[in-house]
Amino acid sequence: MSSTPGGASPWPVRVVGVTDAANPDFPGQLDGDHRLPPAELELELWRSPQGVTLGSSIARRPELVAAVRRIEGIGSVSIDRIGGTVGPGGTHWLGLLAWARLPDPCPRPLDRLTLALRAFLNSRLSPFGASLELGRVDGAWCPGFSDLAIDGRKLAGLGMRLTRGWGLVRGVVAVSPPDPEELDRLDLCHRTFGPGLDPARMISLAEIPGLAGIDRDAALGLLGDPSRPPAKMGR
Repeated sequence: MSSTPGGASPWPVRVVGVTDAANPDFPGQLDGDHRLPPAELELELWRSPQGVTLGSSIARRPELVAAVRRIEGIGSVSIDRIGGTVGPGGTHWLGLLAWARLPDPCPRPLDRLTLALRAFLNSRLSPFGASLELGRVDGAWCPGFSDLAIDGRKLAGLGMRLTRGWGLVRGVVAVSPPDPEELDRLDLCHRTFGPGLDPARMISLAEIPGLAGIDRDAALGLLGDPSRPPAKMGR
């Protein structure tokens, strides 16, 4: 994936709200009459319960879904048509739900969606000296081409789908390190279809200098309203 498709600037991103749900839906009226201009993203932040969301590459294999559901203590298990494997949920994670009406023509739309969200997150994190790299991080949760990492350690993952002239993105940002028991369950999820997890390949907002002690509510403030500083950070 190139860093700047065609040399164009990243599409703008606008945060429109916060949702509490295991697996929130995209707005129902994603069609040509939607007021969102082409080449702009709307973004919802969402708080999910303890558990996982299984992306399309797992959801199409019933035996894998059943294996994940059998993991003791796994919590909520949601199914999604968006790309990806396992997206974790709970208090250590913050979900992202984004959509964009694609311009016509739109070369390399997945690049454009990923780079827009990378630029958005970089704008929120750059005051703390963090800069996100783009590319697959093997050993992290739900590894894929759209992983966003700091010094080779995954912070966020994005799953994408193109449909009817729209680009849809469902993602997860790690807020704080998961408890050992949660990490074990997440590792078991990944071992149902491939390699397990390497905690050294993962990072969270709380491990960024200047953001120590941040929790999910504070992360909502950081990403949703940059004029409102996180209330629960180490200084």
